[in-house]
Amino acid sequence: MSDNMKLTPLKFLPDIIDMPWGSVEYRIADLGFVDSMASEGSLKGNTLSDIMQTYLEQVVGETSFEWYGTQFPIIVKHLRIKGRTSLHVNPDDESAEQRYDAFGKTALWYVESAGPRAKLFLGFKRPVSAEQFYKACQDGSVDKLLNVVHPEPGEAYLITPGLVHAAQDVTLTEIAEASELWFRLHDWDRQDREIHLEEAFDLIDFRAKTAKVPQGDILAATPQFTIHRIELGQALKSHRGEDDTFLIYICVSGAISVQVGENAWNARPGELVMLPSDVVDFFLIPAAKDTVLLEVRMDPRPDDDIVSDPVDDGSEN
Repeated sequence: MSDNMKLTPLKFLPDIIDMPWGSVEYRIADLGFVDSMASEGSLKGNTLSDIMQTYLEQVVGETSFEWYGTQFPIIVKHLRIKGRTSLHVNPDDESAEQRYDAFGKTALWYVESAGPRAKLFLGFKRPVSAEQFYKACQDGSVDKLLNVVHPEPGEAYLITPGLVHAAQDVTLTEIAEASELWFRLHDWDRQDREIHLEEAFDLIDFRAKTAKVPQGDILAATPQFTIHRIELGQALKSHRGEDDTFLIYICVSGAISVQVGENAWNARPGELVMLPSDVVDFFLIPAAKDTVLLEVRMDPRPDDDIVSDPVDDGSEN
């Protein structure tokens, strides 16, 4: 690979891992145990970690490189949940850095489809004490404390650090900070997996608080990522100017063609195209009716920011 090379859009091969409740398909990830391989573009056949090591800010832009170094800062997963996941909590950036020398995890769940038993468990119905929660986890009654949402396709939920969460009978796209640091608090009827309740106890937000439900086309605007929902009814030309971020376009419905010069990268539902920051001029062209995209980018972060949920005003919702 030549470090003088001008980069083009990239597509990646999926990595699928079976789980007790279904499967996880990593669509783009640089996590060590998962390292996405480019399937199309000028760097076809190279892994994402190798691409990052060689091209650095040509891939992600200066803002991302300053914060995340040579690790690609975003993971995108497809979660096919047939049963019920365990109950989790994610740490914030500050706690993760101090305790584990790792990144925390903020995530967005985008609902692709929902089965007849679909539920999202997001936070608590009412404020609970640490003692109440611990006891409920031990005696199996924890679901009585949890806020239950019946999701519909097209909905999005922002999973902030401290929010207990689980999902059942639903298919999700998860867009998250490049971290798989999370803690299992309860596993329902399963007895064969490690529980991290004591380790994660002080990370839990015990207030009556559920996931933020984004309004409009801006699904998330956090230090870790910005996500827009785009209904692509006609061709859209982009000239990025001083914008130095990478872009990820996830096809939710319809089909898309990303055109750079005379070349095109196509995506159908469930597929994504990543545009390195090197790519300045391009067209987004709908290749089918009712094309909907999720655009993922990283905007500049405040110099002193290490907090994962800066927009939380402390109110209960």
